Amino acid sequence: AYVEGGGGIAGVHAAACTEYDWPYYGELLGARFDRHPAHQPGRAVVEDRAHPATCRLPAVWDFTDEWYDFRTNPRDRVRVLVSADESSYEGGGMGADHPLAWCREQGAGRVFYTALGHAAEAYELPEFREHLRGGIGWAGRTLTEP
Repeated sequence: AYVEGGGGIAGVHAAACTEYDWPYYGELLGARFDRHPAHQPGRAVVEDRAHPATCRLPAVWDFTDEWYDFRTNPRDRVRVLVSADESSYEGGGMGADHPLAWCREQGAGRVFYTALGHAAEAYELPEFREHLRGGIGWAGRTLTEP
């Protein structure tokens, strides 16, 4: 009811691998975790630079993470902000179209999710903190699109 009524939710990394017995949560978030390869360096591709979560990121972002695969591709239900370049790491399972971060509206509310953020070291990176700040701010309506 909170989100439907205009509230916001921001999910980070493991937010996609919880509440499996609550169908609404999976629909709200946009996709559910399936699997991931080993924690390793790879490249994230910023698809949408007109969002507060991505406007300060490089077009191609070198990052180290678990590179989550999802049970279904959420692209037809969300606005994809960042995707994975599976050719840049070993063990990807979604193929050429691999969303990693997205946003969407639900009722009068907003949802932001990023699959990035497994290791504590990620939170030391200014780019990652800007990614989170922008996504959380957008979901909470404290930031607008540039």
